[in-house]
Amino acid sequence: MVKVLELANKEVLHKVSELYKQVWKSEEHSIKERILKHSLYEGFQGFVILSNEDKLIGFSYGYTSLPGQYYHELLAKEFYSEQYNKWLKDCFEFVELAVNPSFRKQGFGNMLITKLLEEVDNKTAILTTQIDNKPARSLYESLQWKVLKEPFYQNNSKQPYVIMGKELM
Repeated sequence: MVKVLELANKEVLHKVSELYKQVWKSEEHSIKERILKHSLYEGFQGFVILSNEDKLIGFSYGYTSLPGQYYHELLAKEFYSEQYNKWLKDCFEFVELAVNPSFRKQGFGNMLITKLLEEVDNKTAILTTQIDNKPARSLYESLQWKVLKEPFYQNNSKQPYVIMGKELM
């Protein structure tokens, strides 16, 4: 038995920050600040899954993608007008998904994605992931996400990404 909760309080945010560092092998401390900033965006939704022992299994969050937002503008540069109208005009931006390595391949990533998107009113959803992140890409493709652009380089980064989209309506 697990608990699915909204991504909301300081204790949960601390657990999310620790998991983020573990999953991404990062010392980045800004995930808390990014979540707090993004929680003010239109359409924000975020969820965590906790075990019965209150151990963080995973989290996901996103929001409505709107002109003027950093990532919206970054992605808009990658699309022709027709693609922009289809994928970014009425779009939910799926920002983060992380599952504790000891809980992977048990359906929790699928559960977090499904929960996050089930009440979204947007026509499409969009995400980016590293081109070589085969487990993530496999998960998204199994949920009918499709590749929109590959490769995609964020701000002259040498790390190639893929832009994926999903029609919601």
